Amino acid sequence: MSRQSFDRVAAEYDAVRPDYPGPLFDAIESAMGQPLLWSHVCDVGAGTGIASRALAGRGATVTAVDPGEGMLRVLKARSTSRVRPVVGDGNALPLGSATFDLLTYAQSFHWTDPARSLAEAFRVLRPGALLALWWNRHDRSADWYARHEERLFRACGWTGPVDGEGVDDLLAGPPWSRRVATVDVPWSRHISLADLGRNIRTKSYVLALGDRAEEVVEAELALLSAEHPDGYVDEPFTTYGVFARA
Repeated sequence: MSRQSFDRVAAEYDAVRPDYPGPLFDAIESAMGQPLLWSHVCDVGAGTGIASRALAGRGATVTAVDPGEGMLRVLKARSTSRVRPVVGDGNALPLGSATFDLLTYAQSFHWTDPARSLAEAFRVLRPGALLALWWNRHDRSADWYARHEERLFRACGWTGPVDGEGVDDLLAGPPWSRRVATVDVPWSRHISLADLGRNIRTKSYVLALGDRAEEVVEAELALLSAEHPDGYVDEPFTTYGVFARA
């Protein structure tokens, strides 16, 4: 499955995918040693602009790069002039060298070839600028969520890696040999089961099911409805961030 596969669910993706907690951006500013205000940021794998808008909301000027033209159309419609969409991907950024104060990958670095995308990231960053990669990881210590995830992964045949696993070691080891910092930010969102179902339908491993996807999602929602008769859950996350200097 390619990153462009999200184009067909771009509107749903933007409406129901989780955003990112404020303390994450506080940590980014601390690691940068400067505020995001007036900073030049490249957000790679920007999708519909969930992270791009948050960065721009703190005063940054954001170049939002994504291979999906459908995703970027939603980004452009939802964003201010502080966010400039660019078609491209992290393996070969169509951008000038030594241009940005910050380069971000929000929930998207795993779609790249790390050897190529890290070389490109460090090329377009100014000396001493910051690379920040992060993922929203679900907190499986919440019993209901652990049961839900186990059922869904089994139904989808999904055995993929943990988001962000090993990225800190990758950056710290050769050939990059960077000083790396990590951050974990716990948070949750109160969400209806209807919207949780919409979110599930945008997952890559669910989209890969093709015609079976709706059957799997409806079966899972029926089980969740029996467990949560009020129709709402508190969806638990820990946002995991990895920072390294250019």
